[in-house]
Amino acid sequence: MAGIAPFEINVPQSKLDAIRARVDAYQWFDAPAAGGAWQFGMSAAVMKDIQAYWLEQFDWRKSEQTLNKYPQFKTQIDGIDVHFVHVIGEAGGKRPLLLTHGWPGSVFEFWQAIGPLAFPSQHGGKAEDAFDLIIPTLPGYGFSGKPPAPIGPKTTAALWDKLMREQLGYDSYLAQGGDWGSVVTSMLGLNHAAHD
Repeated sequence: MAGIAPFEINVPQSKLDAIRARVDAYQWFDAPAAGGAWQFGMSAAVMKDIQAYWLEQFDWRKSEQTLNKYPQFKTQIDGIDVHFVHVIGEAGGKRPLLLTHGWPGSVFEFWQAIGPLAFPSQHGGKAEDAFDLIIPTLPGYGFSGKPPAPIGPKTTAALWDKLMREQLGYDSYLAQGGDWGSVVTSMLGLNHAAHD
């Protein structure tokens, strides 16, 4: 996998401390007397409960461990840093499946589906039904780089095809996308069908 580097989420403690300080220092104001708690937006009581949860219970490092459960990588394609998850299924590279998230979303919306798709024998299925999963982060989202100018689904589909064929070496692959990812996946079918 030339040009591909392993990636792990590891937010510096100084950044976590800065976020915590901002949440803790938020200056609450009195809600308008008119209307119900949700009539003019989010309930202040609910927001205060969320603040308390973040300050007293939420454990970012535990969440980080969950987010790092599956192998992640970064590569550069056409000058754009692309973050992706790559899980080799128990069938060993026989059925690559490209999954594209939507908006607002991230690769992590697929976390609970990875096990059954890549390791079906551990979930009541057959090993030969396993997929290799490639789950890229859309440009400008999460840990992928920000393009120098806006790009659309056609350009993103071309990036994904290069990721699959040139970077990862798959001759053909299946693709699925939800929400905005479905538009990118449609562009894959329209413009790169020779490879699926």
